Amino acid sequence: MATLSLRPLAAALGTSDRMLLYYFGSREQLLVAVLGAVGQQLRAGLEADLAPRPVRPAELLRQTWQGLRSPAAEAHLRLYVEVSGFAARGMEPYRTVAGDVASGWLTWIAAHLDVTETERPAAAAGILTVLDGLLLVRFLTSDDTADRAAAWLGGRVDPEGS
Repeated sequence: MATLSLRPLAAALGTSDRMLLYYFGSREQLLVAVLGAVGQQLRAGLEADLAPRPVRPAELLRQTWQGLRSPAAEAHLRLYVEVSGFAARGMEPYRTVAGDVASGWLTWIAAHLDVTETERPAAAAGILTVLDGLLLVRFLTSDDTADRAAAWLGGRVDPEGS
């Protein structure tokens, strides 16, 4: 998606590039809409498997990582990592889009954490950092390497609560 031009995308969707521009305004706005929808779908899928109450950081990390390991999520996560790479290089609109996506994840993670109110923002940022790192390890090495790292980190994120 990040490097795809509108014409092939429109053809794949059975519409025209003009229709995409009519509905979304620009390629960048289409990207924002797609990533926003992808993030919401991923969070909704994860929500179904989470405990109905806030959980300790290690448990949230474990449950979220398991949900992100779903084969159905892989294409979405690869898009997220690709956009994040462009954002890390300071490229717009990816930097803005990735920042918005990260903000959505931080809010979602914080809402599911059983930690004090004062430590919630830092804990959410820490969990997101670990998840993003695990995704990179998974895509650059193997699922097994990322899974072992997730298990090891889970015991260190919250050793007393695990």
